[in-house]
Amino acid sequence: MSRRCLLLLLIAALLITALPAYAQGTITVSNDQPLLEFPDRLTFRAKFQNDRPIEKVVLEYGVDQWTCGTVIAKAFPEIEPGNEVAADWTWEMKQSGSQPPGSKIWWRWHIFDDQGQEIVTNRKEVVWLDDQHDWQTESGGDINLHWYDGGSSFGRELHKSAVESLTNLGEVTGLRTDKPIDLYIYGDTADMRDAVLYEPGWTGGLAYSDHNIVIIGITPDQMDWGKRTQAHELTHVLVGQLTFSCLSYIPTWLQEGLAVFGEGGPDEPSQEQFDEALKVDTLVPVRSLSGGFSEDPAKVDISYTQSYSLVKFLIEQYGQDKMLDFLRTLRDGATVEEALQQAYGFDIEGFEDAWRAGIGAQPRSGSAAKPTLVPTIVPTFAPASISIAGPTPAPARERPTPTPIVIAQAGEPATVSAPAAESTSTDSTPIIMIGVVAAIVILFVAVFIFVRRKQRIDV
Repeated sequence: MSRRCLLLLLIAALLITALPAYAQGTITVSNDQPLLEFPDRLTFRAKFQNDRPIEKVVLEYGVDQWTCGTVIAKAFPEIEPGNEVAADWTWEMKQSGSQPPGSKIWWRWHIFDDQGQEIVTNRKEVVWLDDQHDWQTESGGDINLHWYDGGSSFGRELHKSAVESLTNLGEVTGLRTDKPIDLYIYGDTADMRDAVLYEPGWTGGLAYSDHNIVIIGITPDQMDWGKRTQAHELTHVLVGQLTFSCLSYIPTWLQEGLAVFGEGGPDEPSQEQFDEALKVDTLVPVRSLSGGFSEDPAKVDISYTQSYSLVKFLIEQYGQDKMLDFLRTLRDGATVEEALQQAYGFDIEGFEDAWRAGIGAQPRSGSAAKPTLVPTIVPTFAPASISIAGPTPAPARERPTPTPIVIAQAGEPATVSAPAAESTSTDSTPIIMIGVVAAIVILFVAVFIFVRRKQRIDV
């Protein structure tokens, strides 16, 4: 009996000595407020105070978007170890590529003390957007439309048109959104191009389907073009929602053809240009339209209109359901050839032959070399009334430091431009210690009961 008791007591003593010698304190986080220098860089910064010396700080950050897997970036800011530490790290967008205006960037900090204990702060988010403009918002019908120029009626009219476009797209293509879409309307295409990096000079609109965001530059006197462009870019988002996967490749003629179909077809000058190409047999081989379009406006215009004609042929001849099956097959990893065969029963050349016959074009001659497929975001070009190089640049102006819009986490009140708010993260060590102590108490009770029973048996 005595040997068993001694063994149990020895185990309990070992558990007590194995308890970590961490302080049951808390860490205080202050000034956890990023600095936005839109669209070039974002600096994460914060101050930490702890009962024990802080040895290391790690920043985790990412973007709220669709990805093929969990994407978490880490940065390791240099600090001066101590009980009070300041850390900062800058994300240079010119090196990584800029995020679209309106995207949500999240971050959190990992703090390590001199005993290796890790404390993780709550996750926070910020909207990546300039504040040099007085943004207004109109929401409803799965559309959040943000604008700053043209007055209230301008924004409301564009919002109404966008909602109607979504409804119409669902009826004519079967494409529907599964979450609200954010449209950011800049005062003109020059302002829009200032908000993004590395886009062609003729860009008038961009869709970021993995963020559910559209940006367009629209002046009040371009309302008709703006409405058509909204429908065009919204179609890109809907196609992206349906076809997103790590396996899919969507040919450019299908992406852009659906977008022009969604806006109601090409404008009159574009249709006339296509009709002339049809008449003189200078249509572009379908294979050549699978890669990115040319940046030459004269060539890109015919590419858009011909892509529309291809999509219109497929939908009118074979129906909406076949088109959706075609898109889903591409999403699941099939090549364009395989998806065409599965949905329609012909390959790319067979498709072009059927399309040419359907529109009264001459039979194709020869075969086109396969292009290098380069998936890209193909932007909408600016309306013809604007020169290709864009309007005369506005005079240089000093941009104020943007005030970030911080989004509170679930269960926390939303705050905008909060000043140096402090937050407290509790050390998880006390919880572990309580559990271990409870286990020891139970063990002692078990030993006591065991000894008493043994004594009764011996008596």
